[in-house]
Amino acid sequence: MKLLSFWAQRLFFAEMLLIFVFIFTINNYLGNSKTRINADGIGYYDYLPSIFIHNDFVKNNIPFYSDSIAFKRIDALDVYKSYDSTKLNKFSCGTALLQLPFFGYVHLTSTSEGSLEDGYQKPYQDAVFYAALFYLLLTMVFLRKLLLLYNVDKSVIFIIQFFLLFGTSVTHYANVDPAYSHVYSLFAITAFLYFVKSYFNTKSFNKFLLASAFLGLIFILRQINIVILFFIPFIAGSSGVLKEGVLFTLKHKIMIVTGFCIAMIFVVIQMYLWYLQTGHYLIYSYQGEGFNFGNPEFLNVLFSYRKGLFVYTPLLFICLLSSFHFVIKKQYFLFISWFSFFILLTYVISSWWAWWYGSSYGMRVYIDFYAVFFIPLALFLMNLKSFLKLLVLIPAFLTIPLNLIQSYQYKEFILDWTQMDKVKYWKVFLKTENKFKGYLFTEQINEGHFKTIAELSFGDLTLQENFSGEVVQISSQEIPDLKKVKFIKVIFENNFSMDSQARVVLTMNNAMGTKNYYWLSKPLLHFAQSFSVDWQEGFYIFPLKPFEDETEKVIALEFHNGKELLEIKNLRLKFLVLFNINVGFCILAQ
Repeated sequence: MKLLSFWAQRLFFAEMLLIFVFIFTINNYLGNSKTRINADGIGYYDYLPSIFIHNDFVKNNIPFYSDSIAFKRIDALDVYKSYDSTKLNKFSCGTALLQLPFFGYVHLTSTSEGSLEDGYQKPYQDAVFYAALFYLLLTMVFLRKLLLLYNVDKSVIFIIQFFLLFGTSVTHYANVDPAYSHVYSLFAITAFLYFVKSYFNTKSFNKFLLASAFLGLIFILRQINIVILFFIPFIAGSSGVLKEGVLFTLKHKIMIVTGFCIAMIFVVIQMYLWYLQTGHYLIYSYQGEGFNFGNPEFLNVLFSYRKGLFVYTPLLFICLLSSFHFVIKKQYFLFISWFSFFILLTYVISSWWAWWYGSSYGMRVYIDFYAVFFIPLALFLMNLKSFLKLLVLIPAFLTIPLNLIQSYQYKEFILDWTQMDKVKYWKVFLKTENKFKGYLFTEQINEGHFKTIAELSFGDLTLQENFSGEVVQISSQEIPDLKKVKFIKVIFENNFSMDSQARVVLTMNNAMGTKNYYWLSKPLLHFAQSFSVDWQEGFYIFPLKPFEDETEKVIALEFHNGKELLEIKNLRLKFLVLFNINVGFCILAQ
C-alpha cells in the first residue's frame, strides 16, 4: 500500500506539472481570451448568475412579454428559448453545478461592478477557466486510474495525458471556451468508465454506486451522452466477464435500486430546474432542434474541412487505427465492441440537424468521449517494441504542433468558424502571422440598421513600388454630421494577393495637422471575398469613436504597398450613421 501511495503521489505531481505546462503554453503562445463565457457556454453557465445574482430564474409566473428587468436581461442572451408562455434555458444544468464552487468563491470574495453584466465580469470569466482546469486535472487522474486497470505502463500513461492536453480540442475548450460542457463531460465520462471497470474487476458495491452517481451527472451535463452505456461491453473486456457482471448485478436488487436512486438525484435536480422555469417537470428543451437519424452526415463529421474530426484532431485517427491491433491479437470481442460503439457514437453525432455544431472549433462533441479513443492507443503502445513504438509516436507527436497552431488560428480569426472549406483551409494552413488574422472573416455590419449620409468615389489608382502616402484627403465639412458617423466603409477592387505586404490606413487629424483623432491600419490581404477568382471587390470597416470637437478635421486614406505594384479600382468611401438607435450592431472580426 505504501508503494502504491508513493507512485500515486509521483503520478499526481506529473499531472500537476502537465497542467502548469498547459497554462504556460496558453500564457506565452496561444494567448489568453478576454472573455471565456461565450455562445453556448453562456447557456451552461447562466444558471449561476440567474439564480444567485439576478433572481430571474423562476419565470413560470412572469408574463412572456413582460417589460421587467428579468426578461430584458434574458432576451439579450441567445440561450433562452420560448416555451409555452415563458422563456427556458435550453441547456442542461450539470456544467453550472460543477462550476458552482468556483463561481461561489468569486461571488463571495469579489466586489461586483455594474448591474446588468454582473456575473460576467473578469473575475467570473477567470473562475470558469480555473474550473475547467480543475476538472481537466481530475480527468487526467481518472484516465490514469483507468489505464492502470489495464496494466498500462506509467510512462505510456504520461504520454497519453500529454496527448490529451496538447494534441486534441481540449487545448481550445479548456482555454478559449471553458464554459462549454465538454471538459466537464470528459471528466464525468472518464470517471464513469473507471468505476465501471473497477466494478467488473471487484464486484464492489461502492464502485457500482459511484458509477451510478457519475451516470446521473453525465445525464445532466448533456443528456445524449448516456450513449456511453453502450461502451460497457468493451469495458467489461470479454463476453464472459460481461455476462458474469450482469448476472451478479441482477442478483443484488438492493444495489440496483440504490444506484438508481443515486443517479435519479441528479436527474431530479434538472427536472426541478425545468419546473421552476416552465411549470413542467419533463420537457424537451431544444425546441425546434433535433436529430435526423435518416440522414446522418458520417463523412462530413469525420473528414470535412468544415469541422471534420480527423482534420482538426488527427491524433484521434491514430487512435482509431490503433483499435485494429485487437484484431491482430485475435481479441475480436474488444475490436467489435469498440468499433461498434464508435460507429454508434458517430451515427448519433452526425444525425444532429446542425452536424457542424455551430460556430466552434473542430468536432467538439467527441471531446466528451476522448477516454474511449485513448484506451486502444495506450494498449497498442504497450504491445509494441521500442522501434515500432517510435513509428507510432513520431506521427502522433507531430499532430501536437498542428493542433496548437490550429487552436491559435481559430482564436485569432485565421480559421473560419463556420464555413471552412478545402480552399480556405489550405490558403491559411499553418499561417500564424498577424496579417492573416481575420483573413477568412470580413468585418460585417447590418447595413439595414444604418444609412449612408455620404458616399465619395475616387476612381482607379495605380501605385508604384514602395509607395507610401495619402491617396485621398477629405475635409470634415464635406461630410454632414460627421460626429454621428459610426463607420467609414472603404471599398475597392484588387487581386488581394496572399503575398501582399500592403496596408490601408485611415486617419483623422485637425486641419493644422497638430492633433490626431483617429488612426487605424489594416493589411490589404484580409478582405479577399472569394478564392476562385483573382480580381474582386473587397471592403474595410473603420469604426469611429464619438467626438465633440467641432473644429475642421481632415480624413485621409493612405496606402503603403512595399515592393509591389498596387492597382486599385473603383475606390469608394461610405459614411454610415445609425438609422435606428434601438438596434445594435456587431463586428464579426477585426
